[in-house]
Amino acid sequence: MKNKKIVKISVITGIIILILFSIIQASCTYFVYTGFGPVKPENNPDSPACIIDPKSTHHSDNPLSIRNHEEKERCFPWLLSVCETVSIKSFDVLNLNARLALQPDNHNYVILMHGYRDSTKNVSMYAKKFYEKGFNILVPGQRGHGWSQGKFVDMSAFTPYDVKSWVEFINEKDPLAKIALWGISMGGSTVMQATGLDLPSNVVCCVEDCGFTSIWDEFVYQIDTFYHLPGELLMNIFQLYISRHLKIDCKKVSAQNAVSKSKIPTLFIHGDIDDYVPFYMLDILYDAAACPKEKLVIKGATHARSVFAEPDLYWDTVFAFTDRYFN
Repeated sequence: MKNKKIVKISVITGIIILILFSIIQASCTYFVYTGFGPVKPENNPDSPACIIDPKSTHHSDNPLSIRNHEEKERCFPWLLSVCETVSIKSFDVLNLNARLALQPDNHNYVILMHGYRDSTKNVSMYAKKFYEKGFNILVPGQRGHGWSQGKFVDMSAFTPYDVKSWVEFINEKDPLAKIALWGISMGGSTVMQATGLDLPSNVVCCVEDCGFTSIWDEFVYQIDTFYHLPGELLMNIFQLYISRHLKIDCKKVSAQNAVSKSKIPTLFIHGDIDDYVPFYMLDILYDAAACPKEKLVIKGATHARSVFAEPDLYWDTVFAFTDRYFN
């Protein structure tokens, strides 16, 4: 009788462990799929079907989001009309595409990196503004986002090296080039991390808009805030799965660490009511930066909407900053 009870307890314990393991496995799979899953080519705004027959819709009543939608719909046809498509191979042999627009007798360039699950369409209005200022513009489609190759969205783990490759691409075409970096959201984190690499000396400044401190910090915040679950605990579990399947260490992919060793002058921008990449990350990044630095706080701006909340302040500050390095 005693042996039967022991067997029964062992079976029940085994079933519970199996169920818990299955739940953890399913949770890890779901997290990696939702957080790092690639953008399907047919869903990407840069896809031929979307360009020929755009059917974009807008469902927000937020005035800043409405303005964002209107501006990208207005500026994307312009971007297509002035740009050619250029391609490079990444360090890990992915085919990466970008839109390039050159101006006669001009050696000033800006590389614009779009955000998480976005595209060149979403930053077309920024590209237009830089172009009108007199810059040559290079707008890459980030790996895993449906235009460039990539099996997953890397959350800025590998794209800083892609930025370096794009810098080298420009330098091969134009040995007299002077280059600025600009990025928004995940793209902001990407360009910040790129400044921590051994970039050529002709990369003269960087503008980051609402980038996050690290993948780890951003996901912990997201899990805590939007799912109301223990982010730190779950990330320790998820990291085992992420490391194994994606070869990414979420703690080491850190813009905060990168700017602490950067020498490239950087302008940090953030909206003060951003609750997606939280506003407090701005001061963490700014305080960590070892480079010449400035920061711009846009009051009343949600995530990636600073330019629409205060357009004159945004561009006056950006161009006052870049002018110091391009004159």
